[in-house]
Amino acid sequence: MLKDCKAGERFEGTVLVNEWKEVPFRQKPGAYLSLTCQDRSGMIQGKMWNYDPQVLGWLNDQDIFRVKGVASEYRGTLDLTIETIRMIPQEEVDLSDLLPSSPVTAKELEHRLQSLLAKITQPELKALLDQFLIHPVWGAAYRQAPAALKIHQAYLRGLWEHSIRVAEMAAGISVNYLKMDRDLVITGALLHDVGKIGEYSYTRGIKVTTEGRLLGHIILGIELLSEEIARIPNFPRELRSKLLHILTSHHGKYEWQSPKRPKLMEALVIHHADVMDAELFHFEQAKENHPEDEWSPYIPSMERCIYLK
Repeated sequence: MLKDCKAGERFEGTVLVNEWKEVPFRQKPGAYLSLTCQDRSGMIQGKMWNYDPQVLGWLNDQDIFRVKGVASEYRGTLDLTIETIRMIPQEEVDLSDLLPSSPVTAKELEHRLQSLLAKITQPELKALLDQFLIHPVWGAAYRQAPAALKIHQAYLRGLWEHSIRVAEMAAGISVNYLKMDRDLVITGALLHDVGKIGEYSYTRGIKVTTEGRLLGHIILGIELLSEEIARIPNFPRELRSKLLHILTSHHGKYEWQSPKRPKLMEALVIHHADVMDAELFHFEQAKENHPEDEWSPYIPSMERCIYLK
């Protein structure tokens, strides 16, 4: 695993190449390869000083390779000098070795999901969730997809983990407001990011799909949810509008690419629970990655450093 690399030690293993480029030498003709390598334990920057031109063809067509090299430290950062690289046949690829997964097990996530579902009493909402979660494509993808490309829960089962945390948080808040529809809160929270099933592909690395780039997960989620609702006879039109409004408004602000601002109590609490879970994730990661430090490095998405003690 890449996390076990130490300066001066040799490394041999299978890696996912997320990004690569040829970088011209500054003081002599030619170029070297810069590669961002990943397995489930983490990432490392790799450099290949000498390479056969056919390697460029491989990198254009594939992104999983067997590499050999030596780890070294440069300006406080560990790099991997890659000596050899070869392609891996598709049948030998085990994605779970290359992409990180949620630290929460599938068994625990399923238990927490079922606990949330047990709280819902409205038959139409129960039918919608049951239909969606047992769908041979959507149900499996919901439990496997990442929640993001980089910002939060950017790993397998990330969408599932994030959706459950938002639903648990929002449901807890709803208990204090008697005029809030808890069934709608739980359902909306579980489905608010469902469009990410189509926004990301994760068969060989986490990437944004063409649909994701053109439409984004809010529109993709509205399309998917509208199709699922249409399969349920006599689903109340007002309830449909409320659910779609939750998906449409969960980013909360126009400057955050939200088509609408929350106009329901339920939509408002889901928006804030969504933001809170994403930001608390940064606190968790910072504490985990810098256990001995008083302060985290600057976190661009939060525009600040975090106090860790």
